[in-house]
Amino acid sequence: MATQASTLRLSIKQHPGGAQLLAECPGTLSTGALSLMERLLRTLLDAGLPAGAADTLLSHVTGFVLQEQNQPDEPPPVTAERYAELCERFPLLMGPSMPRLSQDEKFTRSLGRLCAGFATPA
Repeated sequence: MATQASTLRLSIKQHPGGAQLLAECPGTLSTGALSLMERLLRTLLDAGLPAGAADTLLSHVTGFVLQEQNQPDEPPPVTAERYAELCERFPLLMGPSMPRLSQDEKFTRSLGRLCAGFATPA
């Protein structure tokens, strides 16, 4: 399941606006979107997981890639004063307890947590 989700993420990222298109497709009964959901559902059912996990997983991957595709290529320049102001105003986000992970690390971590949640009996 994790491999399939990672492959899906990479595939969507290759197409500008791919996540937006995928997010809109199920509502139009696109055969491409339905095929994707069918494959995800088969993988999850074969692994003994609930059918609703496929929708959750697809929503997570799509949302993650939407965020990735909407990030600027370069972070905005920040002066030392502005950085200090941001740290003071947003200590939880800017503080040392917030891990600084790459997008790949964030995706792997969140996917692992989702998979663990799927494996936990409701």
